[in-house]
Amino acid sequence: MKNIITLICLLFISQNLFSQHRIELKIKGLRDSTLYLVHHYEDTFLSQDTAKVNASGVAVFEGKKKLPLGFYVVAMGRSRIFDVVINDQNFSMETDTSDYTNHLKITGSVEAKLFQDFVSQANAKAQKLKGATPAQKQQIYGELEQFQKDYTKAHAGTFTSNILRAGVDIEVPPLPAKPTLQDTIAQSNYYFKHYWDNIALSDDRMLRTPFVGKRMDMYLKNISYFESDTIIQIAENIIKQTPLKSDLRKYVVGKFAQKFIAAEIMGRENVYIHVAEKYIINDPDSGWDTSSIRRNKEYVTKMKPVMLGKKILNMDMTDTLDIYTPLYGVKADYTLVMIYDPECHHCQETTKKLLEEYPKLAVKGLKVYMACGTRDKKKWLNFVREFKTKPFINVYDSYTMTDFSNNFNTTVYPNLLLLDKDKKILANKKLDIEQYMKIISVEEGKKSGKK
Repeated sequence: MKNIITLICLLFISQNLFSQHRIELKIKGLRDSTLYLVHHYEDTFLSQDTAKVNASGVAVFEGKKKLPLGFYVVAMGRSRIFDVVINDQNFSMETDTSDYTNHLKITGSVEAKLFQDFVSQANAKAQKLKGATPAQKQQIYGELEQFQKDYTKAHAGTFTSNILRAGVDIEVPPLPAKPTLQDTIAQSNYYFKHYWDNIALSDDRMLRTPFVGKRMDMYLKNISYFESDTIIQIAENIIKQTPLKSDLRKYVVGKFAQKFIAAEIMGRENVYIHVAEKYIINDPDSGWDTSSIRRNKEYVTKMKPVMLGKKILNMDMTDTLDIYTPLYGVKADYTLVMIYDPECHHCQETTKKLLEEYPKLAVKGLKVYMACGTRDKKKWLNFVREFKTKPFINVYDSYTMTDFSNNFNTTVYPNLLLLDKDKKILANKKLDIEQYMKIISVEEGKKSGKK
């Protein structure tokens, strides 16, 4: 008898060790089908488990790993059967094919049942819309909205409440009848400040709902025009609301890093460097893997030397006569450094364009420092002759003293950097000639005291 009890205990322990999640679903009227358990992620769905419906209409989602908690969909093929909140790893559901959603019964999960109760009650109220007049419909929609608010408030702190609250847009104070510029600015500031009010960023489960991804993309797009310091403050405020070591924190950090690592507007790379250093590279509680930490460290190391306003490192190069011609030896109001590969098609086209437009730049006191970034001297000399780059300062790294990759962030060719008289960086990416001219005009305006 003792041995039998021991065996039963071992079997029980074994089942718990090897089955981290088990969700049983019985569907009356359905058999011999395949069901998928998928959750929202940004604007797509990620499948987490598959289950076969047997001849009795029973399907079991079961696996050795715990399911990520979140808002899920039970699907059959491409068809959405019903939604369910996954907050527990073991529970059961029962429904039928006549109405998957409204006939759904849940046992063993308080959160899942709470969400299902809301759906059932909301659907019952929505039934009144059939045959209603426009005025009646408006009243019913108002009742549904109030019901959602009341349900959200009554169950505050639950995942269901967080989901329902996330579906409500923030209320922005309306503009006065005759708004001033200050009124418009104030309304815009209010919008950006309260944009995340209805999203529970402290709840890691919100990552697997339809409400975070699109909002984050739109928000980052809108704030990308702000100054770097302002964006950094915004990033700090959002990131600190997320739980430590959570998937949601990694997601938010990753989105800020991804958006500003190659920012459309120069200088916004500062945002990436700040976020990467603080929340990926130097944060012991970040939860990032060693590969991601190493990769971001490499990016930051390469980007720092060429940030706007920094004094560029010297280049110890020689010219076509093997005469030492360092970058710091160039005497000019402005210097455009072009690091290139003689065989690069984009480099060749950029060189042609520079030669055509160079008279405009030369008038502004600019010189072009053409630095060959590859190790084939013959090809470099052929390039100089073929493209007739004599108006420029043509140089080559004869003594292998220049680290183009790490010191000048040369990841692709051509790499262009606009410098002022003191070799401080005014532009750290390839721009059109007219854009370089505008930057120079701004600098000239600063010198003359003009805005």
